[in-house]
Amino acid sequence: MCLKSVNKLIFGFSKNLVMKRILIVCITMIFVCAMSMSAQDRQGRRGGNPEQRYEQMKKELGLEDAQVDSLKAIDTQFRAEFQKAREQNGGNGGFNPEEMQKMNEKRNERVKTILTDEQYTKYLELQQSQRRGGPGGGQRPPRQN
Repeated sequence: MCLKSVNKLIFGFSKNLVMKRILIVCITMIFVCAMSMSAQDRQGRRGGNPEQRYEQMKKELGLEDAQVDSLKAIDTQFRAEFQKAREQNGGNGGFNPEEMQKMNEKRNERVKTILTDEQYTKYLELQQSQRRGGPGGGQRPPRQN
């Protein structure tokens, strides 16, 4: 018997097959790591750390500490209302788009009372840039009706 046959009898497979399996495992590991890093990057752009978001708004809008505190309170109340609406509509992410629009308008009206006209205009621009995939925002696919 030749050495190749002995290896095949002892180990049950050839070296070429082992090398192919190792290569497949390595490629799979690289793919999984790349996907994980991509998912983390997208997650960071969507919302990120709320404190970082408030610091960014403070810097870009020229907010005072009292205004930042008021924005935090408004956002806390908005999140509570959003969660309540979500639970009332099945709890699995489903909600009425019209209801969501009304909630956003109500929130923006409250924000408008604590910001100057110039700050409020910049605030709306910042929100729009985040929705379009700008700094801190994720790119959203167009809605299909």
